[in-house]
Amino acid sequence: MRKFIDGINKHLKWITIVSTMVMLFVTFIQVFSRYVLQSSLTFSEELVRYLFVYVVFFGTAFVAKENGHIVVEVITTKLKGKMAKYTKIAGYGTLILFITILFYQGCRMVILTYHQLSPALQIPMSYVYLAIPISSFVMFCNVLILIIDTLHSDQLN
Repeated sequence: MRKFIDGINKHLKWITIVSTMVMLFVTFIQVFSRYVLQSSLTFSEELVRYLFVYVVFFGTAFVAKENGHIVVEVITTKLKGKMAKYTKIAGYGTLILFITILFYQGCRMVILTYHQLSPALQIPMSYVYLAIPISSFVMFCNVLILIIDTLHSDQLN
């Protein structure tokens, strides 16, 4: 399972990089078009906004693999041994609960917006909201791996 999730994380990383580059390019073209050509692109703002949603959610899922989210380590730095380990696992458990709620609500949003089209691009809004369940599933798997690694470790990092 770890190899499969690592492969997904690798793809999410590249999708995030390419999406960021496309966002920058489209924004540059929009600014050039507006101020130099005196004509705006009708789809650019919407495309950049939707790509930003994917960059944020996919980036969040990828960062979970690296255990790079902001954490308050006031308690875990003062604790030692098993107590620190189990406190860290309890924190991960709380995160798993939040991710599960996020996944459920994301799936609901995808279903509710299936027939709604975006104004400029005319794509189903469910494509935009699909970033939520995809990223929360990957984040769930990444945090589960962190829990397993923490349980098997002799010391807390």
